[in-house]
Amino acid sequence: MSHCKTLRELIEARNALPMPGVYDAFSARLVEQAGFLACQISGFAVAAAALGLPDIGILSLRDQINAVQSVANAVGIPVMADGDTGFGNAVNTFHTVRLLEAAGAAGVNIEDQTFPKRCGHMDGKSVILAEEMVQKIRAACAARRDPDFVINARTDAVATDGLPTAIARANAYLDAGATLIFVEALRTREEIAQAVRGIRGPISVNMIGTTGGRTPSINLAELRALGVARVSYPGVTLASAGAAMRRALNVLASQGDLAGIEGELMSFSDLTDAVGMPDERAREREYTA
Repeated sequence: MSHCKTLRELIEARNALPMPGVYDAFSARLVEQAGFLACQISGFAVAAAALGLPDIGILSLRDQINAVQSVANAVGIPVMADGDTGFGNAVNTFHTVRLLEAAGAAGVNIEDQTFPKRCGHMDGKSVILAEEMVQKIRAACAARRDPDFVINARTDAVATDGLPTAIARANAYLDAGATLIFVEALRTREEIAQAVRGIRGPISVNMIGTTGGRTPSINLAELRALGVARVSYPGVTLASAGAAMRRALNVLASQGDLAGIEGELMSFSDLTDAVGMPDERAREREYTA
């Protein structure tokens, strides 16, 4: 079964599929090793890790292609790409989808923000006309080579126009061929429930994966009961790594060694195991004298 079909079936089960956000091959390996069935390239995390910049539309299509290639090559689970706003109009969106699928993605997020976009939980967002986004979704569907490639249509209209408008947009995007609707920055449990009731297809919500987002933190069991299909945690790997790195560096700077926190660090053997050294040793034994 292709990764595209695997991801589509996981979404269509409407069982609150958790998809942690990743920003490089190492974070993706850790997600897979923790037992998650799929992962999401986080544009926020890639911008922070690769460029040291916020998620304000700085990443290029080439940046996203590179991220997908490195992650998809490192793991055996489906990878959803971040296509931002499609990097232009509907024609640009066509080629964005074509190139990200070729890079190894099993699906892609395409959002209805204006460009330059920004993180969905930041202030100052604006959205394009619904009719323009419909054309982007139509182009995205036409571009995919595998019919199971997941088109995740994201709407940021809750913040700009309210939930009823976001629901109307979502249904228009489904009619245009979207597989899944990502309703960004829902503010309450009741808004999530309203979105599930009002949208004629599977929906995705964003739990951020750290504190301070617009959507309250809700347990996966409750999200399953609400009927959510997919749950993204875009910040979980970056936020946890950042906190741990900051602590270790502060200890090293203040104390001159890491003796006090050695138990909190991955050991050298843990690190080499995480990046596949046992497999490489096995290949050495098989292919070298």
